[in-house]
Amino acid sequence: MAGRKLFLTHASELAHLLVTAITRDAMAVKFVRAYAQRHDRRKVVANLERLREMERTISREALLLIAAEVRRLLPRAFGLSRNPRPGELALCDGFYAEFLEALGRALEWPFAEAETEAEAFRKDLEIYAGWRERNPTVPATRKASKSSRDESPFPDRCAILLDSGMMEQARRAASAFQSDLLRLGTRIFGQLGRLVSQRRISVTTKVRPARHHGRQRGNGSRDVRLRKSAKRSTRPRRRS
Repeated sequence: MAGRKLFLTHASELAHLLVTAITRDAMAVKFVRAYAQRHDRRKVVANLERLREMERTISREALLLIAAEVRRLLPRAFGLSRNPRPGELALCDGFYAEFLEALGRALEWPFAEAETEAEAFRKDLEIYAGWRERNPTVPATRKASKSSRDESPFPDRCAILLDSGMMEQARRAASAFQSDLLRLGTRIFGQLGRLVSQRRISVTTKVRPARHHGRQRGNGSRDVRLRKSAKRSTRPRRRS
């Protein structure tokens, strides 16, 4: 039972960290603004309402991309062989199902739309997962190739939103952003289980010096009182 709780905690933790990194840290907005500045495409960010819509949609595409990558990383993370038996994949399937559920909660879809949004997310995820299954060894730094049938859906889907008038330019930028996202997802996935221990060490390290400083402050106050007393005793008295 304890192992199962830890397992579920890791899946939820992963979803929370990814959503925080991508949506709450505004990675999509930073990407769009950097693109507009680099290529002098001010009209891309001129409309605030359109920029917000672009942020939401590109952030969603980014999470789809990383979610497909997480699925690819799971068998190795659980120590499975390259050709695992169906029964061996049950742990990966359970983790991934919990991860997707937690991802939906972290995205905070409106209650009335949650079921529809979740279904749409899973359908789009199948597109990304299909690409990753066909290209399991493609590195995150691979250049975009328009003619390749195995190209990730991210550059095209992102470029249409970003700057459809300069499609190739936008695709190249989106492809570079994809590489950053895949590296981010791999790094966060690799940190699972370590973050709690790091926080405990950090808290312990901060508490111990506090006690030491407390003693120093106490001794310092006593020294000040002694010095004041000495000054009063040596100060000449006024004559009446």
